[in-house]
Amino acid sequence: MRLTGLIIILMLACAPWAQAASSPSSIEQQRQWFEQARKALNKNNMASYNKLKAKLGSYPLTPYLDIWQARKDLKKGSDTAIASLLEQHADVPESINLRIAWIKDLAKRGQWVKVSELLEKSPSDIRRVPEISMIALWHIGAKETALLQFSQRWMNGKKVSDFSYRLHQNWKKQGHPTVAERWTRIETFIHKGKWGKAKKLAKGLPKTEQQWLAYWRQVQKQPEEHLSAWPGAMTATPSRLILADGLNRLARKDPLKAWHALESLKGKANKEIEAEFYSAQQRRIALRAAKRHMQEAADWLQKLPAREQNEETRSWQVRLHILDQQWQKASRVIDAMPANEQQQSHWLYWKARALENTGKTQESGALYMQLATQRGYYSFLSAERLGLPFNIESSDFQASKTEQAAIKEKPAIIRAYEWLQLGNSNKASREWHFALSSSPKSRWEAAAVLARSWDWHDQVIRAAFKADRLDALEGRFPLAHEKSVLRESKRTGLSTSAIWSIIRQESAFNQRATSYVGARGLMQLMPKTARATAKKLKMKSRRPDLFSPATNIKLGSAYLAQQKKRFGNLALAAAAYNAGPHRVSKWLERSSFDAAEAWVEAIPFNETRRYVQQVMAFVSVYEWRQAKTPSSLLARLNERIQQVSLNEYP
Repeated sequence: MRLTGLIIILMLACAPWAQAASSPSSIEQQRQWFEQARKALNKNNMASYNKLKAKLGSYPLTPYLDIWQARKDLKKGSDTAIASLLEQHADVPESINLRIAWIKDLAKRGQWVKVSELLEKSPSDIRRVPEISMIALWHIGAKETALLQFSQRWMNGKKVSDFSYRLHQNWKKQGHPTVAERWTRIETFIHKGKWGKAKKLAKGLPKTEQQWLAYWRQVQKQPEEHLSAWPGAMTATPSRLILADGLNRLARKDPLKAWHALESLKGKANKEIEAEFYSAQQRRIALRAAKRHMQEAADWLQKLPAREQNEETRSWQVRLHILDQQWQKASRVIDAMPANEQQQSHWLYWKARALENTGKTQESGALYMQLATQRGYYSFLSAERLGLPFNIESSDFQASKTEQAAIKEKPAIIRAYEWLQLGNSNKASREWHFALSSSPKSRWEAAAVLARSWDWHDQVIRAAFKADRLDALEGRFPLAHEKSVLRESKRTGLSTSAIWSIIRQESAFNQRATSYVGARGLMQLMPKTARATAKKLKMKSRRPDLFSPATNIKLGSAYLAQQKKRFGNLALAAAAYNAGPHRVSKWLERSSFDAAEAWVEAIPFNETRRYVQQVMAFVSVYEWRQAKTPSSLLARLNERIQQVSLNEYP
C-alpha cells in the first residue's frame, strides 16, 4: 500500500512537467528553430537540419525550408520532388523562385517540351526568362514567332548566348541581320558608349555605309561643327540615327543652336527622310528648351504640327507663360486643352490665377472654391487665396469583423506576420501582396486595419490607397519614430512636420526601403551622402547603418537642414533633397525664386515637381496630425533662410 501510494504521489507531482513536455512549443521557440534550421541547411549540415525541421511541426514558415531544400537538391541534379512541391506550396511566393530555377535547369538539359509546359502553365514566368521562352518556342515548332523575338532581342543589344546559338544560326540563314537591323543594334551600343562593339558590328555593313560610323563619332564629339558640314551622300538610315543623336547632344548644350541647325539641315540631309522625323526632332528640342525656361520655346511648341502636340507640349507652353506672367496666353493654352486635361487640379488652379491676374475675380473665385473643397497642394493654395481653412478631414477605416477575420486566417498573411517578427520585411511584403493582389476594396480596407495593428506603416499607407480610403489620414500619415523626429527637430531647427513629410514621401515609413539607385532607409539616403553627412556631424562610424531608423532620421534631417540653409526655404530644400543641390542651383540661375509658386510649377523634372508639391502639402497634414493649425502654405513657399548651423551639431 505504501509503495502504491508513493507511485501515485510521484505521478501527481510529475503531471505538470509531463503536460508541459507534451504541449506544443512556443511560437518564439519555433522561430528560433526555424532560423537555426535555415542556417544548418545553408551549411549543408543535414543531420542538424532534419532534427530542427522535425521539431517545427506546423510552423507557418516550414514550407520555405522545403522549397530551399528542393533548390539545393536541384543543384545536385535531383528534381524528382519539385513538381509535387510546387503544387503543394503554390500559394507561397518563394515557389516562384524554385520554379524559375527548375526552368533554367531544364533548359540547360535541353528538356524544351517540359520547359514549354511549365511556361504555358505559368505565363507570367515568360517575362522572367524571356530568352528561354523564345528558344522553347523554336523547339516546339513556333519558329516564326521565335525568329521575330530573336530579331527584337538582337536589335536591343542582347547577347547571343550558348542557349540561342542554334536559333541564331537559323536566323542568319533567313537573311538576318538586315542593314536596318544592324544599324539599330549599332545605335543601341553607341548610346551605351560601347564603340568597340559598334565598330565590330559595322564591318558587316555595305562598304558605302561603313564610313558613316566614324562620322557619327565626330558628330558626338563636336555636334555643332559636323552638323553644319553635313555630307549630302549619307543614306537615309544612318542619317536619321546620326541626326537625332547629334541634335540631341547639341540641344543639351544650346537648344537655340540645335533649333537653327535643324532648320538648316532640312534642305541638306537625305531627301528620303520624312517630314515626321524633322517635326519629332523639333518637339524634342523645344521641350528641352522649355525645361531650361527659354521663352523662345513657347513659340516653338505652339507652332509644332498637330501630330507632335501632346499633354507635355501643352503643359510646358502654359508653364513658360506663367513664368513670364503672360496670363492671357496661359489662359488660352489651358482653354485649348482637351477637357480631361483642363480638369486636372494644377490647370484649374493656374486658370484661376490667370483669371485673377486679368481682373476676373468672380470667375477665379469659383475655380478656387471648386479646388478648396478638396485636399492637396493646389487645394490648400486655393483655400488660402480665399481666406478659408484647409479642408483636412479624416475618417477611420471601416472594415467589417468578417473581412478582418478572413484576412487574419489567410496562411499567407500568417506567414507575412512571421517574417515581420523575424525582421524580414521584404519577404513579409511579398507574402502580403501575393495574398491580396486581386482583392476587392473592402478586403484591402481590412488589410489596412490589420497592418496598423502590427505598426506596419508602409503597408497601411498602400492598403489605404488600394481601398480608396484616402480620407483615412491618421492611418496614411503616421507619427512613427516620434522620439527620433523630435530629437532631430530640436537639433536641426527643422519642424517635425517637415521631417515626417520627407519620410512619408521618400519611403512611406518603410525602414528597409532600397531604391533602384541604392538609396536606403526611411529618408532614402545614398551611402555617399550619408558618409559625408556623418563626417560633418563628427559621428564615430563613417559607414552608418542606414536601415536603423534613428541613424537614418539623424542623417536625413541633417542633410535636409543643410539644403534648407543653403537655399532658403523648405520647397527649395526638398527639391535639392530629391534632385541634388547642383541641379537646383542651375534652375535658380535660369529663373529667380521671386514667384515661388511659378518656380515650383516650372521645375524641369516631373518627379521633383510632384515631390516638392507633395512635401509642402504633407507639412500641412502633419501639422494637423499634431493638433496644430496648419501654417500658411504661401508663407512657407516664400520663406527666407533660417540660420541653422551644422557646426553646432554634437
